[in-house]
Amino acid sequence: VSTLEKFKWSNIKAYPSPSRGKHTTMAMDPPGSTTATTHINNPSNSSSRRRCKKWENYLFVAMLLQSVALIVLFEKFQGNVRENKLKHGQEFQATNNNHDNTNDDPNDGQTKTIITGGVEDQQLPFTFSACLMIKDNNILLPEWLAYHYTVLPLRRLIVGVDPLSHTDPKPILNAYGSIGMNISVWTNDSYWVDGREAHEKKDFQITNETDHEALRYRYKYRQKVFYKSCLQHLHDEMRTWTLLVDTDEYLAFNYYDEQEGPPTWCKKNVTCAKDYLKSIEDGTHLRTKLDRSPAATVAEHIDKHVDEQFDKVDKPCIIFGRYLFVSKDSSSSSGREIQRGVDPDFNATLFHTLRYRHRSSLSSFQLGKPIVDVSRYDGRDLNNIHRPLGGMCTGWNAYVHNAAMSFRVHHYIGSWETFRQPGFDARGKDMFDKRNNVRDLVVDNTTPRYSPIGDSTWLTQFAKLVGKEKALELTQKMRIREELEMDEMITEMGKGAQLHDWDKLNKKPGK
Repeated sequence: VSTLEKFKWSNIKAYPSPSRGKHTTMAMDPPGSTTATTHINNPSNSSSRRRCKKWENYLFVAMLLQSVALIVLFEKFQGNVRENKLKHGQEFQATNNNHDNTNDDPNDGQTKTIITGGVEDQQLPFTFSACLMIKDNNILLPEWLAYHYTVLPLRRLIVGVDPLSHTDPKPILNAYGSIGMNISVWTNDSYWVDGREAHEKKDFQITNETDHEALRYRYKYRQKVFYKSCLQHLHDEMRTWTLLVDTDEYLAFNYYDEQEGPPTWCKKNVTCAKDYLKSIEDGTHLRTKLDRSPAATVAEHIDKHVDEQFDKVDKPCIIFGRYLFVSKDSSSSSGREIQRGVDPDFNATLFHTLRYRHRSSLSSFQLGKPIVDVSRYDGRDLNNIHRPLGGMCTGWNAYVHNAAMSFRVHHYIGSWETFRQPGFDARGKDMFDKRNNVRDLVVDNTTPRYSPIGDSTWLTQFAKLVGKEKALELTQKMRIREELEMDEMITEMGKGAQLHDWDKLNKKPGK
């Protein structure tokens, strides 16, 4: 550019004036000049001017073509990289298994353990990752792991253990490492980044006088710093779709429910509701293209590209509606209904996803939970767990029009035995009863085992993947052991108090 500029000012004394024709113009003074002079056009310079103008035009066209070529090549490169990540994202896991399994820190000073194992996967387009925060959730953890191992399929997991936990999840996570899951455990707030408020400091001291609001805000802040660190770590591993839910939440196929009524965006628009129902009946809506086989996976559906939301480059965060399942057994809970599609050696009442069917209506406008394509994560701070990437997430806010989605999140309150926690917990039995006091419940009939064409379950598929005995050990037997240990722990902490006497169980140390 500097060479062109020198050539320009050494050879061009004037340009034709639009208002005065060929005869006189105001000269363009070189950069740095402090005066302007008037020149008379010299016919002898006209050829030089024409040659220079000609070469300027050539140069401009060449630069324009080069820019277009670079843009095309960059877009093609980005597309190839994305396709490679989607199809081969799991390769990092395979190579990482050969690395040292201790002190592989995402940040300086971070301590973690990596648990890996090796059951070969079926042919899959890609595998899922997840970021999971836990605090005394050992009873829920086996079912959550087995379900998402089967349905997503989940193969990479980073677990952030709350430093106030009374229980250790590592024995459970070790067992799942033996079937091919790559699991990292982050402890002692090693991922912490200090914020401005007192409760956002890593060295914040919790005492008997600590306000409950401060504890709640500290927990929410811990969520944000953990998820940010986790997403960045998985981004660096070249992973793709990553699940961000809790241990009582499960990503499920959003099968159409005849009881759900018109979509939330139709409101009282009868024509809108009729058009939506017609798209369901004629099979043109994306929800009708969901595979109803118990062997179906979320990854396989995404890979079919029938839902354009997963292909939007500027929206790597997709939010799905979350629907509450209450702790109410169906009328024939002691009969064959809950056990339908389940091997008789498995007790379906020990699995929330199989036992509970009463949920809120799909026509309600619900706060959602996301999945994030970490290959497109830009390192930004997270807003909140429901809409972590702000404008990079689908929708205008964290509430979701469920009828437009391929998946939804099932949120289970579960049994009292799984809801309670040791030590101090502000929720208690009152919160358990309050959450279960939900009106306008419907019975979910959308899962494959209640369809006319099949009566199998995700648990059956899990047993096929890892073997029946292994599946029993990793789910039912593990849950029974954890529940017994939790019962003993709470009883000991309560010093002989009744299990339902939450005020006594919840006493803080020293009070």
